[in-house]
Amino acid sequence: MQNTIDIGWLDVGTREDSRLAVVDHRRLPRIVAELPDPETQYPSLCVFLGGKSKDHALQQIYTLNNIKRHASEAQVRLRYDIASSESSQPVLLADGAIPCAAACHSLTNIAAGVGIPQLWEIQSAEKLLQILWSRIIFLFADVVCIFIDDITSLERATEFLITCMELGSASSEPRSLLPRLILIYDSELRIGDAHLHGDDPVHNRLRHAGYDDLSAVFSGKSCVQVPDTHLSDRARYLRIKTAIAEQVTAISFLRQVNRGRPNSKHFLALFQSAVAHTLSDLSTPFDIIQATRKDRPVSLCAESNLVHYLEIGHRASLCPRELVPSIASALFMDHYVPRMLVACPVTVFRTLYRDIVRKAYCRSQVLWPDLCPTQQTDAVEHHFFELFEVFTETKKTSAIMRRTQIESQSGKLCRLRTNLICLFCLLNAAQHILACGHAMCDRCAQVFGDSVAGTEYQFNFRGCLCCLYQRPLTVDVLPPTMSPAVLALDGGGVRGVIPLEFLLLVQEHLRPCTIQEVIDLALGTSSGGLIALGLFSMFWGIRECSERFKTLARRIFSQRRPSILSLLLYPISGYKSLFGEAGKWIQWLLHDSCYDSRIFDAALKDTFGENRRLFGATGENAPSPQQSGTKVGVVTTSISKSTSTFVIGNFNASHYATSEVGRLPGIRGFFLSLIMPLDYHILRPNNIQHEPCLWRAARATAAAPFFFTPVDLEEIGSFQDGGLKKNFAGEIASQVSHQIWPLSMGSIRMLSLGTGKAQSSDRTPHFRHIFQDGFLRRGFDAWMSTMETDSDWKKWRSRLTDDVKGDCHRLDVSLGEAPQTIDAVEAMDQYSNLVLLQSGSARMAREAATTLLVSRFFFLVGPLPEHTAVPFWCSGSVRCRGPARKIISALEHLYPEGLSYVSDSGLIDNFGGLDNLCPSCGCYNRPISFLTRHLDHTVNVYVQNRSKKRWRISGFPETVATFALRQGLHTPFGRGDHDCPSRHPCHECDVIRDATKSKRRRRQSTESGNVSSKKRAPA
Repeated sequence: MQNTIDIGWLDVGTREDSRLAVVDHRRLPRIVAELPDPETQYPSLCVFLGGKSKDHALQQIYTLNNIKRHASEAQVRLRYDIASSESSQPVLLADGAIPCAAACHSLTNIAAGVGIPQLWEIQSAEKLLQILWSRIIFLFADVVCIFIDDITSLERATEFLITCMELGSASSEPRSLLPRLILIYDSELRIGDAHLHGDDPVHNRLRHAGYDDLSAVFSGKSCVQVPDTHLSDRARYLRIKTAIAEQVTAISFLRQVNRGRPNSKHFLALFQSAVAHTLSDLSTPFDIIQATRKDRPVSLCAESNLVHYLEIGHRASLCPRELVPSIASALFMDHYVPRMLVACPVTVFRTLYRDIVRKAYCRSQVLWPDLCPTQQTDAVEHHFFELFEVFTETKKTSAIMRRTQIESQSGKLCRLRTNLICLFCLLNAAQHILACGHAMCDRCAQVFGDSVAGTEYQFNFRGCLCCLYQRPLTVDVLPPTMSPAVLALDGGGVRGVIPLEFLLLVQEHLRPCTIQEVIDLALGTSSGGLIALGLFSMFWGIRECSERFKTLARRIFSQRRPSILSLLLYPISGYKSLFGEAGKWIQWLLHDSCYDSRIFDAALKDTFGENRRLFGATGENAPSPQQSGTKVGVVTTSISKSTSTFVIGNFNASHYATSEVGRLPGIRGFFLSLIMPLDYHILRPNNIQHEPCLWRAARATAAAPFFFTPVDLEEIGSFQDGGLKKNFAGEIASQVSHQIWPLSMGSIRMLSLGTGKAQSSDRTPHFRHIFQDGFLRRGFDAWMSTMETDSDWKKWRSRLTDDVKGDCHRLDVSLGEAPQTIDAVEAMDQYSNLVLLQSGSARMAREAATTLLVSRFFFLVGPLPEHTAVPFWCSGSVRCRGPARKIISALEHLYPEGLSYVSDSGLIDNFGGLDNLCPSCGCYNRPISFLTRHLDHTVNVYVQNRSKKRWRISGFPETVATFALRQGLHTPFGRGDHDCPSRHPCHECDVIRDATKSKRRRRQSTESGNVSSKKRAPA
């Protein structure tokens, strides 16, 4: 390990904006980076406060360190003991002067944005420095040595210790783990006219001031007197060295017993969290357990999910005692991920989960009247502790233990059914349904599944853990550094052939890819919903979907309900007579529709199947193997006075997007995710038996008032056409995508398809009679005008920033003289021809196809340099989600002249194409590097053709810091995916290794002169 010159660690001073701040000189990160194996080395921190005698003692105790040479003007300095640097317990040495006004000089050269300011009132820099020592540094110290070498330091030490006791300790750990205090007196120290002989003047003064007990800050106190000067320096300070070693050993043992010893990476992360916490909130103790979960908090839906789990357990005739092991193991897997601080399980449970579990049992007392929430919570805690014992003894991962526990109870857990929560982790929303009917989330697909060779973020789930049913399911998961590609289809009845014709044009440019391979979410309203279900639930090709749609339209719109009165009056006054019209309207009003809904129901059953569920056992009647890929949903509205908007789909909102979970009044047995300020709800029945069938979902989104009666969904409610409130599907689709993937990066990629734009007319006709121009007809025409969604698209697009508007495409056509109704089946061919004859349709389809293809590429950042506050070269790799060979082939067919990667600053590298596919696994892995100003600077990466037209790859625009956060590059306490690989290992193309397993680069200090010679951007 290298010695560095500058040992300055922390400073306190005044910024240019007159605010006090703490400046971290990043000494601790440099030391941790230089340790041989920081993940298996558990440091001890020894604090030394004093003056000259302290400096002299350090020279004699740590003889291998050149104490005199390594000087610093910083108020807090940090060294490491060279003799212990290679051991499993390296010793860190923090030293400084005993805080006082004279020693706390202001740092006038601190810029306004530098340092961490305190957010509470404070009188002086001296006070802030005292807080820094007592509330932060002492929090991590094993031993605190205060050198009393004269009467001045005696008074300073007394005042400092009184201040420490007034401030109290910031630790939330047991008192026995507080640091040990060692008071070191020089043999020449005189108190009055007498020498010190076995008495403790500091303690006497503290006792006189009313501070006899130091246990609030220190777990023990001892005094050491330096022997007379006739001994050698090494011999004189041997007693101090021995005392320090004994106390460090004792504290280390206690920390090990209490599971409170962090490794070097944990130590660094916890210290940085403690600084941020203390400077923002001085009154609250620093909670180590909560700090380990700062980047991975417990699910906001944990309580509601457990309530639902207990409910489905009760429904399956399981008693609370039988559900305890599965609840405990789920919580255990949630916390003890690989690389997590192995803290005391009782402390972990009581800090993170106990209150959640107790409240869940309290809410479940309606199911079991004799249930005792406290007793059941104690049982979960006890099982949590037993799992920890197995965890430490067997060295098994918590995920393996969770799998074992579920499989051991499969005979009971197989009876559980839900479409709301993941049955494998209990804390995340269900996103995939296995063939057996059990649900799981994206994360569990990665943790318990196997990565598929040749693809990114695709996992093969071989069999269900709950029932042991062996039928594979392939699951597609959105990468954490990717943004979703969304297809939004507006409603319009038979005019749905317009978006289908556009999709045929887009598909021509996607070949050999299919539309299903480049879309992550498809959402449709009314006829758009029928198309979405056909393409992404029934897996039809676009041409087949078009033919089936036309057949369905001709069948359901074949003939309006005839009126008996009209038929009788026809020979006398003709069909168009006033009485004939009146009879027709009366007939429709009595049936609540002008078309026979029974014909509509039968046609939908024949088209989508009678028993197939939208969010049911995945892949029913689908080709083998089963696959859970694109999310698909339809928009509908309730028949309530508020005509609330609902989305029925094969997905749930992520717990990250959920602000409130509850039940909506007036809807029976209905579980909601209320996402404010959104004005719609994702519909998910509380009972899986009431999950809508596919044909009923289609009926709900297309039940246009006047044309068809509403549809009743069992135990949920009655619904009608989604176009009543949200005929423009693009806006609601963008909101739904953020509910499913709230942490997705960059801008959304959207293809919005309209059903024709009607030409506005300035003609003002005269009123004829109440049957032709009455309020019923006028109201109906007014409602039909809401189908015009072009203005809604423009309004939604105007809210986007200018730099991302190009990521969203709109394909629509003017209707001209074509009929504007939704049931003109005779005009379907005319609608299709409008698309083909419109100038620019092919060009717009080509642009949209290119955007969808490029959206399959995403960026993974590599290891970052040490200094990221200045311009630096960011290295990483571009990957491709989905069938890489087909996607790249489509791009090369569209742009045979070649493509390249560019940033906002200029050219990055060539695209590479098929030549960059790995010959071993077939993955696309293109290493790139680009210059960025600093870690928080927003960057872009594009694919550009020869004519300088460019398309942004997925995940951008975004900062490099966000990429590092989403990938978990700086997560010393582990990741939620349990470090499971996102793709099948390949020795040929894994050039960017996982940051947690990459070989550590030796860090060079700027003082040593070994500064990186990489090119830098001009200032």
